[in-house]
Amino acid sequence: MAKYFVKMEDSEELMHLASVTLGSPFERRGSSPYVSERGVLIADMEEDDVAAMENSGAQVFEDIEFDHLSGQAEYWEPAPTEAAPAVALGLPDVLEQIRAPDAWATTRGRGVNIAVVDTGICDTLQEFPVWKRSSLDLQSAYAGHHWKDSKGHGSMCATIAAGTAAHGGRFNGVAPEATVISARSTLLASDIYTIYDELLNARANEVIEGPLVISNSYGLYTCSPPLSLPVNHPYLDIVLAAIDDGVPVVFAAGNNHYDVKCNHNPAACQPNSIWAVNSHDRVLSVGTVNQAETNQDPSTPHANSSRGPGQWAQEYLKPDCVAPTYGEVVWGCGYRVMDWWGTSGACPQVAGLAALILAVNPLLSPHEVAEIIRNTCRALTAAPTCVGRGIIDCAAAVSAAESTP
Repeated sequence: MAKYFVKMEDSEELMHLASVTLGSPFERRGSSPYVSERGVLIADMEEDDVAAMENSGAQVFEDIEFDHLSGQAEYWEPAPTEAAPAVALGLPDVLEQIRAPDAWATTRGRGVNIAVVDTGICDTLQEFPVWKRSSLDLQSAYAGHHWKDSKGHGSMCATIAAGTAAHGGRFNGVAPEATVISARSTLLASDIYTIYDELLNARANEVIEGPLVISNSYGLYTCSPPLSLPVNHPYLDIVLAAIDDGVPVVFAAGNNHYDVKCNHNPAACQPNSIWAVNSHDRVLSVGTVNQAETNQDPSTPHANSSRGPGQWAQEYLKPDCVAPTYGEVVWGCGYRVMDWWGTSGACPQVAGLAALILAVNPLLSPHEVAEIIRNTCRALTAAPTCVGRGIIDCAAAVSAAESTP
């Protein structure tokens, strides 16, 4: 038995079909189904159930498992709980490089929410005092346990986006006064769909107050287009529904270029290795560079940063932009010094920047936010398929947002 998405235009017809096929109320299934008001059912089904659904006119889609895009994360152990010794480089240097402290003279992101869809956030990190934590408990796979992180990755991403040093934490993030929604996920498309759906319902019911940005540092480690994720998959539908609802959505570009798996020329800005939703025109896709602002040097892991133009991109070359990643950062409930943080660590920088932009101009649309970020990047010499429009500039972007009608 496996989990599937079932989609029909008529929601009532879908529920009737599901009751007939799966039993009412789905008593033959080992886990409760998820029913979305958007005409999507997520349920455990056997092959004969799938065939029956399809024969009755429903569209059935496989579930998909994503990877958190942390580069060499499989070799990293959870961080110790004690603080690491002082090091020369780390998150504060990255923030200086993208001019976040200059933007803080205008805004630190207060009033904006950043949902971090990831492996959770460690609840003992001082970078996340109670006032920064949204009380929203998403009823997805980790309901009641979103502020835990057994992997370490989500804590890193959340800190980069919106950690604060104001209450004993070591690091500020890009938007240190933004509210953080911990959306701990299995990183299965079915669970991510549930998270997005519940975030949108919370917005509709005014449980989430103020603008929302969603940060997604996960994707597919593959050297060729993934056949399991068609363009009409409900997972893409819910991401686009969030954007339609006024929510900027930011994705890591991926780490698929130069490694033992794909082994593309590290100096080249091709072939494409940004796949599926991470490459969509309407999302912001973020690559990474090193401190020297390149991802074409094979001596640094940044050469893994995925190249564009993007599988599904038509209007905008991907990545849209890049952000630097290097040095000490939060990992799990402690700290780690790393050569890079993958495109995972670049994505939340842009999510934090989107929060700064919305803090000064909350009526901007996701398209306008994306255009401001792209148009204020500091240009780099590499081709756009390596570095997009260039490295993000928080101060320039916030200034542009202030002057946008």
